[in-house]
Amino acid sequence: MNRLHNLNDKFFLLLLLLVAGVAGAQTHEFAPVGAEWYYERLYREGWNYSGIAYDRFRSLETVEINGWECKEIEFFQNLDCDGLISPYTEIRYITQEGNQIYEVENGQRLLLYDFDKNPGESWFAPKYDVEVYVIDTTTMILEDGSIRKVLHTFTIDDYFYINNIIEGIGLDRSVFPFYDLEGPPPCKHSQIRCYSEDGSSLIVSDTECDYEILSVDEYEKEKTVHINTLVVNALQIDFRQPLEGTKTAKVIDMAGRVICTFETKDNSLNISFADKPKGMYVVQIVMGAQVMNYKIVKR
Repeated sequence: MNRLHNLNDKFFLLLLLLVAGVAGAQTHEFAPVGAEWYYERLYREGWNYSGIAYDRFRSLETVEINGWECKEIEFFQNLDCDGLISPYTEIRYITQEGNQIYEVENGQRLLLYDFDKNPGESWFAPKYDVEVYVIDTTTMILEDGSIRKVLHTFTIDDYFYINNIIEGIGLDRSVFPFYDLEGPPPCKHSQIRCYSEDGSSLIVSDTECDYEILSVDEYEKEKTVHINTLVVNALQIDFRQPLEGTKTAKVIDMAGRVICTFETKDNSLNISFADKPKGMYVVQIVMGAQVMNYKIVKR
C-alpha cells in the first residue's frame, strides 16, 4: 500500500512538473494589433515633480520589414515635462521570434527582451548597449485569469531595465527602456496604469487609463465631461453626469473667435474637425450653471 502511495505521489509530482514545463514553454504574442499600454508619468510643477500625466503606446498594424513580420507601435505623449499641452507622436517597430522580442530599427533586428531567461542568466540589448541580468522570476495573474512570467532584472548602466518585465507586455514602466537621469528626472514613468488587448483590460489601476491629473478643477471637470484633447477628424464629448436640459459646446480659436456652436440634449456630442486648420483651440462647454473650458489640439 505504501509503495502504491509512493507511486501515486511520484506520478502526481511528474504531472505537476509537466504542467509547469508546458506553462513555462508558452509563447505569448507581444503587442498584438489593438493592444494599448498606458503608463503614469511625473512632470514638473514649479520646482517639484508632482504633476501626473500619462504616456500611451498602441499597436497599430502588422507590417513587413526585411522579411520580418513587425508590429507598428505608436508612442503618444500629450503633456511635456512642464505639464504643458504639447502632443508628440513617435512610431517604433517590434518583431518576435519565440520568446525573444526585437526592436527593428534602420533595417536591423535588435534584441529587446528574452523571456526564456531565468535567474542567473542575462541577455545583451545592443541598441542600449547594456547587459540585462535576471535576478529572479515570479508570475503575475492578469484580469482574464491568465498567468504571465515576470522577470526581475537589473543592469550596471543607466538604461531603465531595472524593473519588472512582464511576459508579452514589457517593462512595468514603459514598453521601451529609457535613460534614468540622476537627481529628480523629468518625465519619469512611475508605473503601468492599464494594459488591454482587443478592448479587454488585462491590467487595471484605480485611475482611468488615459486620465491626466492637472489640478483639482480639472479632476472635477473630468468627472462631469470627458473630451479628447488630441483631435484628428472629430471631437468627441461625453457627458458623464448628464443634466436635464440643453448642453452647449463652443469651439473657439486662438484669436478668440467662436467658429462654431453646438447644442444637444443627448449624453454625447460628436463635432467634425475634418475641415478645420491644425492648431490649438478652446472648447467651452456650458451645462446648466457650469462653464468648463478645455484646450484641444487639431493634428
